[in-house]
Amino acid sequence: MDNRIVQPFIDATVKVLGTMAFVTPQVIDITTWDNDRAVGEVVGIIGLSNADEKIRGFMSVGFSEASIVQIVSNMLGEEFPGICEEVREAVGEIANMISGQVRQSLSSQGIKLQASLPSVVSGKDLMMDGSMKRPSIMIQFSVEKGPFEVGICIDGIE
Repeated sequence: MDNRIVQPFIDATVKVLGTMAFVTPQVIDITTWDNDRAVGEVVGIIGLSNADEKIRGFMSVGFSEASIVQIVSNMLGEEFPGICEEVREAVGEIANMISGQVRQSLSSQGIKLQASLPSVVSGKDLMMDGSMKRPSIMIQFSVEKGPFEVGICIDGIE
């Protein structure tokens, strides 16, 4: 997957979490997402497509419990002991905000995408298959309290 597609996801993630949660995520690694893998303990997923559906796929943002508790505690100004309904709702909002920033950036490159409403899943050892015969990338980040990942699985972008 081309850097002109990956970089907007990195930039959007850093901007959204910096603005909303006062944290500066560090990119740890960018890898191919080519098999089932644990993606965190709470994951927000947003479908992405263009109007004629020639471009289609999804993005995910999956957090370890420690990282998302730090992020949401900072966002909302109160301490959360673990993953609860408020934290799950915040993950959906974070995914939505990152998606919005990415779509704005890609639009300036002539790639106009629409997004679905976010879905959020949580649990131990969540596995997602990002391969789906599409170009798929996993961007691994870290904040002070732990790791999280942004997955990109999009087909049809030239």
